Amino acid sequence: MMKPLAVLRLATTLVACGDGPDRRTIAPFVDSTATPAPLNGPQVVHLKEGGRMEGMMRDGKREGSWISYRADGGLWSRSTYVNGLEEGVTEVFHPGGKLYYTGQYQAGVPVGEWVFYDLLGTEVKRVSYDSTGAVIP
Repeated sequence: MMKPLAVLRLATTLVACGDGPDRRTIAPFVDSTATPAPLNGPQVVHLKEGGRMEGMMRDGKREGSWISYRADGGLWSRSTYVNGLEEGVTEVFHPGGKLYYTGQYQAGVPVGEWVFYDLLGTEVKRVSYDSTGAVIP
């Protein structure tokens, strides 16, 4: 039976002689309290409903065109982002591909007139928002 100190010496000798794991393949220590680097470049976000969203990230924020797809691959929505906030026209589609609603965002706030459609593509209502995102009666 080997003594604990002898086992430690043997293990140290094996590692030092190169018979142990290659030190280059050992993962470095990761500080779990560190803030992760912001995401940059093209991203694909898988949704719990089974669909996905695709677009660009800059400094951890959505930037440019983002497109969402349903689980069956059909188009769900199209929006544009500036510095992480929706900006400009947004379109959302019914499962069959017909337009569900369209409207505009300004710095992440719905503004102007939004138009909603039924499954056949017939307009069913219009909602207007002021510059603060409040519905205009």
